[in-house]
Amino acid sequence: MHIYIDESGDMGFTGRSSPYFVLAALIVHDPLPIRRCFARLRRTKLKKKYRELPEFKFNNSSAEIKRRILSCIAAADVEICYCVLRKKQVHGHLRSQHQIVYNYLTGLLISKIIGKYHPSGEIEITVDKSLNGIQREAFNQYLVFKTMEKNPITAPKIPAIRIDHTDSACEPCIQAVDFVAGALHYQYREDDDTYRRIIDGKISIALDFFKGMQKR
Repeated sequence: MHIYIDESGDMGFTGRSSPYFVLAALIVHDPLPIRRCFARLRRTKLKKKYRELPEFKFNNSSAEIKRRILSCIAAADVEICYCVLRKKQVHGHLRSQHQIVYNYLTGLLISKIIGKYHPSGEIEITVDKSLNGIQREAFNQYLVFKTMEKNPITAPKIPAIRIDHTDSACEPCIQAVDFVAGALHYQYREDDDTYRRIIDGKISIALDFFKGMQKR
């Protein structure tokens, strides 16, 4: 099983911060259609500002590019899992502990995925290369710990977990999950499901903090 993870929104709690934080996971069974999607997009006639971008991201793409990429994702052999954090409900003592909150959300989401799918082979988790060395090691250790903690019955049978921190500019599947996270965050932020509707059929797990499991 190969899982790509990215987020949309920020972990801040100031007046300028987004009221929501979305963490998305894209389970990819065959990465080739996703990679072909981005390759085809680059071969089309794009505005100069898009041609010169090292990677596509939801927040700097036109509505047409968003629809095209999300439609490619919806047509591929993938599943989407995500959690949304309503930050106004986060306890005060955690509001300065950004990495702890991020690690917790990621660990919980991965544990839910493993609990639902019971993968038999190695689990490969790929995230954007944004953490420094110490943060990266803590993230990796916590992810494995949380997975084992939340799946105590099946824990001895849980396969090896390999975590890669990769530059998103070099991995279209990370760019794809950025679009997924962006589409979901857009829905909560703008109360508009224009982009979510495109991928809704692929969503298998939705965690809404603190409203519980919305889809499983």
